Amino acid sequence: MSLPAATAAALCVIAISAGVGWYLERYKSAVTEMLGMMIGMTFGMMTGITLGYFVGVATDMFVSNLIAVILGVGFGVFFGRVGGLMGMMDGGMGGMMGGMMGAMLGVMVNLGPVQVWITAALMMALFVLSMVALVRLVQNGTSHLLATDPVCNMLVDVTTTKLTSEYQGKTIYFCAPACKRAFDKAPGKYVKAVVSG
Repeated sequence: MSLPAATAAALCVIAISAGVGWYLERYKSAVTEMLGMMIGMTFGMMTGITLGYFVGVATDMFVSNLIAVILGVGFGVFFGRVGGLMGMMDGGMGGMMGGMMGAMLGVMVNLGPVQVWITAALMMALFVLSMVALVRLVQNGTSHLLATDPVCNMLVDVTTTKLTSEYQGKTIYFCAPACKRAFDKAPGKYVKAVVSG
């Protein structure tokens, strides 16, 4: 694959990632920590591996690793931030792994033009499918009824959590046992969060 073709493909990947990321921003107020971690990991991994492949078939291992890891980590951390620190960490880790794997794949599969173009088509198809699946996952994942954990301010899916307490006739939902224990020991400390939440 020529450098101009690889650059055009890489720019398409960047544009799709950015577009999907900006679209998903509308859901950020309803994203749970777990969903944010999945967003970060998917963006980092899939952007990194796809960019790494395209840059790798046109350049060398060093250049493709550098570009793919930097951009994969960047996308993973930036869009994973909706999941808080864990989303950012998973996004960064996914970007690093994806960038390195894509760069290796790009350099190794460069056996001939037929193999390169078949792999390029498969990589782009998998990338687009993963972005579509991510959008559907976020849309479905944010349609549930959510509550705010008064201890750590994380969003909690009230249909799946088993961690609850009753306070002043209201059910309080928690993301982790430690938050429930902290609330149960001193509910007055978190009353403002409950009353206004």
